[in-house]
Amino acid sequence: MSGPYGSLNAVLPLLEYLEHGRLDVLAILDRAGIPGAAREDPRTRLPQARFEALWRAAIEATGDPAIALRVSTLARPSTLGIIGLLASASESRRNAFELVRGLLPLLWEDFACDLQSDDESAFMRFRAGRGALTSRFTTEYSVGLAIAMSRSLGAARSDPIEARFAYPPPDHADEYERILDLPVRFDAEADGVLFPISLMDTSNPSADAALTRLLQQYAADQLARLPATARFSDRVRTTIRAMLRPGGLDAHAVATRLAVSDRTLRRRLREEGTSYQALLDDVRAELARHHLARERRGIDEVAGLLGFSDASAFSKAFRRWTGRTPTDFARTNGA
Repeated sequence: MSGPYGSLNAVLPLLEYLEHGRLDVLAILDRAGIPGAAREDPRTRLPQARFEALWRAAIEATGDPAIALRVSTLARPSTLGIIGLLASASESRRNAFELVRGLLPLLWEDFACDLQSDDESAFMRFRAGRGALTSRFTTEYSVGLAIAMSRSLGAARSDPIEARFAYPPPDHADEYERILDLPVRFDAEADGVLFPISLMDTSNPSADAALTRLLQQYAADQLARLPATARFSDRVRTTIRAMLRPGGLDAHAVATRLAVSDRTLRRRLREEGTSYQALLDDVRAELARHHLARERRGIDEVAGLLGFSDASAFSKAFRRWTGRTPTDFARTNGA
């Protein structure tokens, strides 16, 4: 069976839910064409079509057409592997998004998430990548997980504004708002979750910067070991973020970490519509905002941390990325 792959880690909450309901998990896996032995190593990667079959087998066994949503609300960070742990240790919801968006191939290949924001709200959009088809179950599960993880990152419950789905309301549409406990919109322009902008940068009381650094290194290693079917630009982005040090980071070092030649790195990124410099700029811009606003570091120090020759070069780049000077950004966005 061809097509993109996913990790069994992605659906561990589903398997736990089925076990808790005293259902025959091995029989359900078998109906989905997934060998029972795969449970011995949750990192086992299978065609995503198998996961579609697993959701359908779970619905057949439970009689619950909303099972993907229901399971997502019960998920814990520890059951989602490195992505869940990184999110729970992040300093804010925005930081969690920035850390894990490039790691999605560890769970699902050809599945992407981006953040669109304005002065009032931020929309976390989920979509299939490179023309891949994403099942309704994966979409519902992802939206539900985003809501559950968001709620776990605050000292007190702070809710998103609404969940959105691009498809028409199904027969069991009344279940969505009850399960997610927030407004739901169908026939939306995109699938995702709408947050108030103020919620994105609220501090996470469980943030752990040292643990986050360790998890990032581990995640980069895991991403580098994925088969070639994973989105290459995601692997490069995560590797840049993990390896970036004072003094800079050239493409050769990243290519070496990913076990490809410099020429192959450039070619594969070009095929995905990007470049090493574009990814490096994206990571630098993200880290610059973090260092200036959250850690209140000086411009000279940030320039050095991001590998710029001096503060002037960094300031020019920052203005190009954001349309603002580092000084103005720090003044208006300081923690």
